[in-house]
Amino acid sequence: MIVHITRFFFVVAGALGGFAVSGLIDWSDQTGYPPYVVIFIFIILGLLIGYVLGGIFGRELALAYHRAEERLRKTAPFDLVLGVAGLIVGLAIAWLTSVPLRFISPGWLSGIATVLLFLMLGSLGVRVAFIKRGDFARAIPVLGDPQAACDNGELKVLDTSAIIDGRFSALRDLGLLEGEIRVPRFVLGELHTLSDSADDTRRARGRRGLDLLSRLRDDDSSRVEVFEADYADIPDVDNKLLRLAAETGATVLTVDHNLTSVARVRGVAVLNLNEIASAMRPNYLPGERIRLRIAKEGKEPAQGVGYLEDGTMVVVAEGRDHIGSEADVEVTSVLQTSAGRMIFSRYLGTSDGGGDPDA
Repeated sequence: MIVHITRFFFVVAGALGGFAVSGLIDWSDQTGYPPYVVIFIFIILGLLIGYVLGGIFGRELALAYHRAEERLRKTAPFDLVLGVAGLIVGLAIAWLTSVPLRFISPGWLSGIATVLLFLMLGSLGVRVAFIKRGDFARAIPVLGDPQAACDNGELKVLDTSAIIDGRFSALRDLGLLEGEIRVPRFVLGELHTLSDSADDTRRARGRRGLDLLSRLRDDDSSRVEVFEADYADIPDVDNKLLRLAAETGATVLTVDHNLTSVARVRGVAVLNLNEIASAMRPNYLPGERIRLRIAKEGKEPAQGVGYLEDGTMVVVAEGRDHIGSEADVEVTSVLQTSAGRMIFSRYLGTSDGGGDPDA
């Protein structure tokens, strides 16, 4: 519809322009055609040019309109109210301060200065409103800020590492993550920067995160929303995220150990997916038996190394000679580190009972 309307206006403008051009010069003397033929030719040329340009500009306008509509659909009502209020305040201040500018001569300079002032203060009003959105959310909870469902920790905000990791989606599907799960715009920007990185590993991680977000936004059952939030005075994403969580009472979802530690020092609620996974792993005590496949040799003489289904490394004493076979081992000790858990054990025998338990 937008394309047709734009094309219509361009066609009309082209026809009128062609008619005007036909009267600028005595084309009959130049071409030898009668005046009505010249007028007809210029009108047709104007129509054709208007039709082509109307189609080009119409498609661009339609694309811009659909983008604006999609952006508006995804913007929270609280953000809309806040933005409009900031714009109105900025324009009101601009109107009051523009009075002295009306006395500037010449008039065209006064007009330009007034327009620039309205643009500057209008955008500044919107900017200030979004910078102080946390304070407004607490002061006017009736507006229903989606981030203000926050005092009970129901709102979860994802950092870049959690999005790339992706396990939060499985926890959400299992019903273990309640409330809203949202992604601030600045985190999405960091993902986009990663996906454009020259480093292959960083680029692959960034694209994995963007693909996961794209799938989840199309899935109504586990929908993850992106919302506008930013702090221009804070340069790094982690501190922006902690500031946002502190102002809204949201819980940060991450797999970053350092971010987790800083959040807890600053009193921000945080869930580390690695800690959740570690807590869900089965506990093994000295003396328990485990059956596993010895996959490779260890660092020490005669050691073998195997892995549990959850990826936990098991070091097997006297297991080097049994690499590639299923074996029964007995746990001797468990070492918990910041990187995960490591189990030390001794070889008992092969899983079919053919080994020597005291080996």
